[in-house]
Amino acid sequence: MIRPRPSICGRCLARKRLFTTSSCKSEQIQNAPHPPDVGYSRLTNRGLISITGADSTSFLQGLITQNMLVANDPNKRVRQTGTYAAFLNSQGRILNDVFIYPLPSPNGDHAEREWLVEVDQNELSTLLKHLKKHKLRAKLKLRALDMGERTVWSSWKNHSEPRWAAYNLEAETASPFASSPNVVGCIDSRAPGFGSRLVTPGSEDLRSHLPDESQLAGSEVDLDSYIVRRILHGIAEGQGEIIRESALPLESNMDLGRAIDFRKGCYVGQELTIRTHHTGVVRKRILPVQLYTGAAPSASGPIYDPSAQISLPAQGSNINKAGGRRGRSAGKFLSGVGNIGLALCRLEMMTDIALTGEGSQYSPDNEFKVSWENQSDQQPQEVKLQAFVPAWTREFILAGSAKKTPARSGDVEGERARTLVEQLEEEEAQRRE
Repeated sequence: MIRPRPSICGRCLARKRLFTTSSCKSEQIQNAPHPPDVGYSRLTNRGLISITGADSTSFLQGLITQNMLVANDPNKRVRQTGTYAAFLNSQGRILNDVFIYPLPSPNGDHAEREWLVEVDQNELSTLLKHLKKHKLRAKLKLRALDMGERTVWSSWKNHSEPRWAAYNLEAETASPFASSPNVVGCIDSRAPGFGSRLVTPGSEDLRSHLPDESQLAGSEVDLDSYIVRRILHGIAEGQGEIIRESALPLESNMDLGRAIDFRKGCYVGQELTIRTHHTGVVRKRILPVQLYTGAAPSASGPIYDPSAQISLPAQGSNINKAGGRRGRSAGKFLSGVGNIGLALCRLEMMTDIALTGEGSQYSPDNEFKVSWENQSDQQPQEVKLQAFVPAWTREFILAGSAKKTPARSGDVEGERARTLVEQLEEEEAQRRE
């Protein structure tokens, strides 16, 4: 006799926990505390892959969105700093968001250069398989590092860097902390003042490697607090939020996060990315959202309440206008903690940003919601959400729009046709649900 599988409610599914067939309405979720202004966190949800060999740099150069060489250098020097980047498939969609770190050679010999690739821990074997597929006869070795062999950290000091840090891609050291040769890392460029990304040998506390208070301030906090801080900044991370083979780099704010060098040569997935950057319009972006059930929030940005008990919809749930007929999807919910989350939002529906001269569908009176059925008792559930555009994201989008040349009439008609096809595909998908 085949037994039915246990039901999973949306909130438990978001936390990757199996649940029984009983209702989860009475379950009290212990949300993470609010992240401190100064601190650091051990990122146990991230894994590392080592790439070593004479061809390691050229191998990565043909696969990632970032430039492995110093820009505009006639000698084509190899970069000495870590960086945010992505692996794409041939259609230009994201396979993995990563950080790349150069490891200093102990004897100064760069012939056997080694790089560390930081990726979502759950994607470690998948990315390793992807790298092996492209290795062919390249002179290099690929290896997934064991747990505890090296540790990934995030450290931050709020308000100490109001804009993007000055530590740039052409720096001469592999770490923002030149006096610590065992520590490699980079400034986390995904949002201004977001902090540093660091990798240390072993599993010891970060303080044992950086005892100087000027280099590392505060104390260690849980991973959950780092996730809250990341969501408040509107930063998606890992394939739980940047959906593998579905998410696009520009919609995932990788241009904003300096993960893409639009001047470098060929790499897998380059064509669509470059064409969209130069001629297209990015109509959707990942934004932070406020989740609520009562009156709409009046704040200018998301506010995290650790005591909030709000049911979270499953990843990929459609966002629609509240009230009236269902209509066109305004975006997709990606993840959340407590009363905040991340969502892929249509800018001209959910925000006041106007991308073209054709007018916007946005109204400050509009509310948006996600509706779903609780799988444990088949009861309908609903949560409302409000999207916010961080100041640096707004500045980046508007600056990019100003640089675009006026579209030709043929381009406008083509854009309208693509929008219509996309809308029809969404309506067809909704009818199938």
